[in-house]
Amino acid sequence: MVSAFMLFLGCEISNFDLQENPNFLTPESADPEYLLNEIQYQFQYFMGLMILNTDDVMRYEALTDNYRDVVSVDVLDAEWESYFEALNNSRTIEKLAAEDESLLFHNAINKLLMGYLSVTMVDYVGKMPYTEAVNPSEYPNPRLDDGDDIYRSVLADIDQALLDIEASNFNFSTDLFYNSDKDKWKAFANTLKLRILVQTKLASSQLGIANVAAEINKLMEGDLIDTPTEDFQYIYSTVIEPESRHRYFQRAYVSDIGQYMGNYFMYMLKDSKSMADPRLRYYLYRQADEDPYSIPPYSTCQNESNVDYCYVGDYYRGLDHGESRTGYGDNSKRAVYGIYPGGGTFDEDQFLRASTTSTHLEGAGILPLLTSSFVKFLMAEAALTLGTNGDPAVLLEEAIRDSMQKVLGFGNVSSDFEATETDVDTYVSEVMTNYGNAASDAEKLDIIITEYYLAAYGNSVEAYNAYRRTGYPSNMQEPINGDTSFPRSFPYSSNAVEINRFIKQKQNSERVFWDTNPEGFIK
Repeated sequence: MVSAFMLFLGCEISNFDLQENPNFLTPESADPEYLLNEIQYQFQYFMGLMILNTDDVMRYEALTDNYRDVVSVDVLDAEWESYFEALNNSRTIEKLAAEDESLLFHNAINKLLMGYLSVTMVDYVGKMPYTEAVNPSEYPNPRLDDGDDIYRSVLADIDQALLDIEASNFNFSTDLFYNSDKDKWKAFANTLKLRILVQTKLASSQLGIANVAAEINKLMEGDLIDTPTEDFQYIYSTVIEPESRHRYFQRAYVSDIGQYMGNYFMYMLKDSKSMADPRLRYYLYRQADEDPYSIPPYSTCQNESNVDYCYVGDYYRGLDHGESRTGYGDNSKRAVYGIYPGGGTFDEDQFLRASTTSTHLEGAGILPLLTSSFVKFLMAEAALTLGTNGDPAVLLEEAIRDSMQKVLGFGNVSSDFEATETDVDTYVSEVMTNYGNAASDAEKLDIIITEYYLAAYGNSVEAYNAYRRTGYPSNMQEPINGDTSFPRSFPYSSNAVEINRFIKQKQNSERVFWDTNPEGFIK
């Protein structure tokens, strides 16, 4: 598999979905095992980059520029190319499977992975080439499909994948997600469908769904990802060549970090409740125990009325959302990514430079893509807003506890500073008390999505979608520079616009089909 990836990385791929590409494999020349390896590689590559794209938009990291400059016309160039490379391979597998029943399971995995990528791309850009894509001989300039049409196609593919899994008699030998466990793939398929239904609940009629609550209830009667052992995640390794370590680890531990963590996110973990979040030392690592108020930008921001935090204390150095004062040489003193999910270091008050400290996992982190915790947050949201089966309070508590179990058990930390069961119980008790005291369903949903936001660290795609869908967390820090151009979607790849006459560049204010909330809804 590594050799296949190396072969792929050595290819020059520059024509996207639009023109003849000599690197695209045809059914006559393709090995389905190799193709599905490629799709798995492209899947984690694409999703990893998409997560980085919204980490700062969603305040996990600090936005140190304007939204328009950060979410610029070339931001999705690599992701666009990766997506259509995967789509080409996907359709080749479909053609092979149509003539070979031994490839039913291959094609089911293919459809599910490609479906996840496709809805993610729609969630970011809206309309895009799909039906006519990767068919350059017939469609050298593929037209754009509406986002809801692509979603409908993905839902149909999920249903077909479930049938194919059930009928398949052969395994896929290099399954990087579930090791050819068909029951787990079926749980993932059902869960992906549930995620889509909750995501599009404000526009379900566009998908031809008359009663979205009833459809969700049907899914809840079947098998879903409901325990951490079923979590859909990509696991990185410690391999350096080819680079196989988590991107967070590469950013902060291989060299000095170039980003600041977001003060809002650190405040929410450290100070928004009567106790610190038990995940704090797992999520974040502090490199220095020096008070930063004597140096810029902290020496200049602490008394400014438009700055909300400046510095949140306890050596958690970051920046406010929209703070542009950077470049003061404090890279080795900022808070950085911790052991979860990037495979870095658990914070034991070492206060050592991340690039020189001994790390627990050496970059063998994870991409938490669709976890039992995420699923229960979605189910809690559906129960509260759509009246689906289940008690939203019970689901909220289960979601938080699943997140705690996953994070606190990550990396087999053994330390005097590790969180305890009592810490978790105290935290959960406070959240549930706040939930019970909430005066309205809107306040309850705010609590659900806020806890979802905190649990989704390492997957800002989920936070970005939930924020546009619900407007929560309601206390999300607004940019201190007054920027009101929050990207309701991302621009098309500049390269794609240049070579496809049907793609016209769009404004970031345009909303994807399921985002029916008004302008100015979020900032």
